[in-house]
Parts: sequence; C-alpha cells; structure tokens
Amino acid sequence: MRTSRGTAAIRQAATRRAAIVVALVATVAATGAITTGTARAQAPEPPTPTAPSAIAVSFTPGPSSPGCTAFPFEVTHSAGSTAQEFRIRITLTRRLCTPVGATAVVYAMPSYSAAWPQTLVERTSITLQEPGTYVVSFTKGCNPQQFDLLAGTSASITPPVISPTGIWHGPLLFPFDLSTSLQWRGCGPDPVIPEFPAPALALGLGALAAGGAVWWRRRHTAGSPA
Repeated sequence: MRTSRGTAAIRQAATRRAAIVVALVATVAATGAITTGTARAQAPEPPTPTAPSAIAVSFTPGPSSPGCTAFPFEVTHSAGSTAQEFRIRITLTRRLCTPVGATAVVYAMPSYSAAWPQTLVERTSITLQEPGTYVVSFTKGCNPQQFDLLAGTSASITPPVISPTGIWHGPLLFPFDLSTSLQWRGCGPDPVIPEFPAPALALGLGALAAGGAVWWRRRHTAGSPA
C-alpha cells in the first residue's frame, strides 16, 4: 500500500508539473503574440513623398558701412532669367535699422495659354537686414507658373486663389520694377501664328483695284471733277 500510494503521489506531482509547464509555455506564447501585434500596429508608416521646392534662398555676407539705414536706401536689386531658373538678386551695402520681411511665392497657372485664375503652390519667407547679397531663385519646370517676390510675410498676402477680377496677392517688394515678377509658360507648344492664304490675299487686292478703276471711270464719264 505504501508503494502504491507513493507512486500515485509521484504521478500526481509530475502531472501538476507538466500542467504548470504547459501553462507557462502558453502564457509566453500569448505574450509574444500580443507584443508582435502591438509592434505591428505601432510600426511607423513610410513618409509621403513631397514635391521638391521650386524656391531657393541664399545669403552671402558683405562689407558694411558704419551705422544703419532704412529700406530701400542703399539697397540695389536686379532680376534675370535663364532656361532653368528665374533669379532676383538683392544687395544691401549697409545694415537695415529695421528688418524687412519678404515672401517668395509660386502660383500655378491653368495652362500654357491661360494665365488666370492662379492657385498657390508654395511660399518662402525671408528677412532682409544684414549687409550682403541675397539671391532668391525660382526653378522653372514644365508646369506654367508665376514667380513673385512680395513685400511682407503675413499669410494674408498670398491668398489660395488669385485673379485680376477677384482677390489679388500683396504688393511686390519692388513695386515699380515689374521685372521682379515672371509668368513662366512651362513646356507648352510654340505659339501658332495663322497664315494668310496667298491666293485669297491676291484675289482680294485684285478685286479692290478693279472696283477702284470702275469708280474712277464712272466719275469722269459723268463730268465729275477728279
């Protein structure tokens, strides 16, 4: 009896140990599954690709005279265009007493042949104060766009949609120099210049000459003065 009872106890203990081991394995497996599911749920999404900016701004420090001045005194600028970009260069020979904000802006035109209404594409704010040369560059692409350098940095100067008969953007930084604004027609086709058919043109001139001759003969036949 003692041997049978001891064997039964040993078997029960072994069974309990096996049950505990199975429970532990199941718990570890469940924990791993939960952790994997959570990791998958929290995995960051790949970033959405964005279009490259068409606006670039650079600054090269330059020598300065003592003291400070007010804009636009002692400020020079120029604008130029190549096949790849439109560029505005601003040079300050003396530090500005009060910084001046400006906004480079790109608006999209509807098509190669239609300039309005225009839709805002992007804007970049810059600050002019330290002496040196500021260069604002606009990259030309195949899309028809307008490039402007505006006075101020407030968002209100660049409405989402503009047109000559509706809302317009803010004033140019150099309002009396329209060369600091450019409408780029993009990669559209060359303009079509209609031809005047040569035979039709010759026929029209011939008919006009014949009619004049008849009128002249009638007046002289009736005795009217020439």
